[in-house]
Amino acid sequence: MIKIGEMSKICNFSVQTLRYYDKIGLLKADKVEESSGYRYYSPEKVKTFQRIEYLKKTGLTLDEIKHYFNAPIKEQYRILEDKKQFLYDSIQKTRNQINKIDRLCEDSEMGLIPITEQIKKITFEDDPPVIGKWLYVGNMDPSGRFMGEEKLTKKDVYQKYLYFLPGGAQVWTYFWTNGTIYMILHAFNVIVPQRYQIFKHGDETYMRVDWIADKFVNTVSDDSVRVYRQIDTCVHTKSETYNFRDETDLPYRADPQVLGEWEAVDIISDPDEFAVNPKKWYNGKFWIVGLKFFENGICKKISTQGEHKYARDCKYTAGILIDEHAFWAQHYTIRSEGDTDYLIMEHKSGDYSYMGKVTCYYVFKRESGN
Repeated sequence: MIKIGEMSKICNFSVQTLRYYDKIGLLKADKVEESSGYRYYSPEKVKTFQRIEYLKKTGLTLDEIKHYFNAPIKEQYRILEDKKQFLYDSIQKTRNQINKIDRLCEDSEMGLIPITEQIKKITFEDDPPVIGKWLYVGNMDPSGRFMGEEKLTKKDVYQKYLYFLPGGAQVWTYFWTNGTIYMILHAFNVIVPQRYQIFKHGDETYMRVDWIADKFVNTVSDDSVRVYRQIDTCVHTKSETYNFRDETDLPYRADPQVLGEWEAVDIISDPDEFAVNPKKWYNGKFWIVGLKFFENGICKKISTQGEHKYARDCKYTAGILIDEHAFWAQHYTIRSEGDTDYLIMEHKSGDYSYMGKVTCYYVFKRESGN
């Protein structure tokens, strides 16, 4: 029999470790002297100890190793297969984490939670009385009582009209659920909840909204609330919510110069700002990443949403890209700088559909080989 001190030297582990293994029933001593409590081990226990240390290196815990030793052969194989699958899953998880780090190193915006993922976490609850069209009539003190429209303070607001569509469907940069309007602020990658309350005053129906989204856009600190009056209770379609629409039924005129693929390279506020260098757009991310023009007036607009790209079918006639889905006619011009062609196109978005504003122009570069 091997004394515990000798066993410690042979296994190159402390006496305390051997005593602990004995205590938890993992490596029991073959003999313990009653008078001194001194432990003795058989030579076979050296092999058992070596197997314990080997199994520890596979990632099994001491409890799992104890269960392994006490299990039949078939169960032992299952324990090892389960551990192997766990390690494979851990490897994949680690690879995913490394990929996220790589993407974050390439793009600092990658660490943000996509707007689409934020929206998915919001549960819709219906509020039938809110359905319809509402007109902005002014701002009021949040602590005060509504005393009529003539007592309100009028401000220049983007959201002059609010449309509440069934199911909380998104209109421009907002959607809703019972008691809350959610404003989507892409520039800040955030969805801002704004509480609303409906109330009656005389024969009219009004809504007060705690419009805190302005604190992001205009850095204002006042807590005034907006007041809207209900114009109708109609169930509007999304296209009916557009305040500005272009004529899109335009005759086709060929434009051979535009045929081919174009890649977005810059965004400018005015066509006169165009210059190959330096670039005006330093954000590095484009909503529209490319255009593809084919013969017979067919065009595809390549856009991004989060990490995904999608193509939108459009039309064109000479000098105008036509987006019939959004009722936009976007004018473009082509300029040449040396051997390179550039396409400058006005960018229309919700800002145009709801406010009539063209906020910027895209610059596309003709891809080589076209």
